[in-house]
Amino acid sequence: MTLLLSALVGGWDSGWTMYPPLSLQGSVGYQFVFWSVFAIGLSSILGSLNLIATILLMRPKGMSMFRMPIFCWAVLATSIIQLTATQFIGIDFLLLSFERSLGMPIFNPMMVEGVNMGGEPLLHQHLFWFYSHPAVYVFVLPGLGIISELLPVFSRKPLFGYRWVALSSIAIALVGFLVWGHHMFTSGYQPYLRVAFMISTLLVAVPTGVKFFSWLGTMWGGRLTFPTPMLFTLGSISVFLIGGLSGPVLATTTTDLFLHDTYFVVGHFHATIFGGFVFPFFAAIYFWYPKITGRMYNEALGKWHFWLMTPAFWVMSIGQMSVGVMGMRRHIADYDAGLGIATGQLWITLAGFVIAFSILLMIYNLFSSAEVGRVAGANPWKSRSPEWQIASPVPDISYPAPIRVVGEPYDYGLLGSPNYVAVGAGDD
Repeated sequence: MTLLLSALVGGWDSGWTMYPPLSLQGSVGYQFVFWSVFAIGLSSILGSLNLIATILLMRPKGMSMFRMPIFCWAVLATSIIQLTATQFIGIDFLLLSFERSLGMPIFNPMMVEGVNMGGEPLLHQHLFWFYSHPAVYVFVLPGLGIISELLPVFSRKPLFGYRWVALSSIAIALVGFLVWGHHMFTSGYQPYLRVAFMISTLLVAVPTGVKFFSWLGTMWGGRLTFPTPMLFTLGSISVFLIGGLSGPVLATTTTDLFLHDTYFVVGHFHATIFGGFVFPFFAAIYFWYPKITGRMYNEALGKWHFWLMTPAFWVMSIGQMSVGVMGMRRHIADYDAGLGIATGQLWITLAGFVIAFSILLMIYNLFSSAEVGRVAGANPWKSRSPEWQIASPVPDISYPAPIRVVGEPYDYGLLGSPNYVAVGAGDD
């Protein structure tokens, strides 16, 4: 609410990064932004503590760390980031608020009423990006966990390299703290730092590659089926691959200096977030929809959603990268017709409308199917995760007695293999 109120008291025009000195000189709306980000950050820290404590201390009997659903590892890695990085942007925005209201010389290097403030604007950039790059993984890691969760179900195979996938999530979280400086290649810091941040950024590809290898190994030789959740899972992989392949271009100093602040960055970021978060989010909605409502969605509309959205996104993201290479800058309202990018911009815009239309189809599908969809049954996907061993929708008392884990989470290979959990057997 405080963030929304900022628009009513002058707004803010420095972009989402709030770079000083502009953010120190604008309207009072900036103060509302600083306070709201600090409050949201505090709630994020408390939420991460809750999730970490739940995962470490409240697992059911028989569920060791390496017998958890793989999504729990993704949530654990995400929570570690939230717990350890959010303080930096909270402190950063609190200091910005103090400088605006109390005149404390922290970030502003300019003369104010004849006084040399002597601040250091790069300090803000370091504090901001130390949080804001790991924040990308706060979105992406749960999405990658969803991909790893759903592929075994629709491949009817165990997750290939379960332990490596679990540890790769932790590795991405940890390495993500070492790469913030690649956002600042053009900021003017010491040139030797560029080499260090370039190498650390390229290293993120290693644990990410572990996940891609696992996904391919899981599907290889599997009995694949292609309902809507599986389609969006595969779409996630294809779109995230576009983001991953374009990432090293921006991680390398020489190419980033040319492409920094262009639409190439916009295209890369959209591919990373859509592939790592939005597509898995849609896959999760369709996958767990029967568990939430007790009914199945309309499969035909779900597939229309996928087949409209996925090619349109390829056009939009790759088109953004193309016009970026041709000179299109971001954060501007218009562009020079002489750049020759008008056709590319037209295709990007049309693709955006197609994506929006496909999402409207999904919204209609979900709301209408909640009333008229066929009854799903307890476990329409034949999944072995704990939530699918009880009725759909989930009853008021989900498990009448504690559960006990009696098998491996992704053992789909043997017919008649025991369920992953035994409901009501927790005290045996």
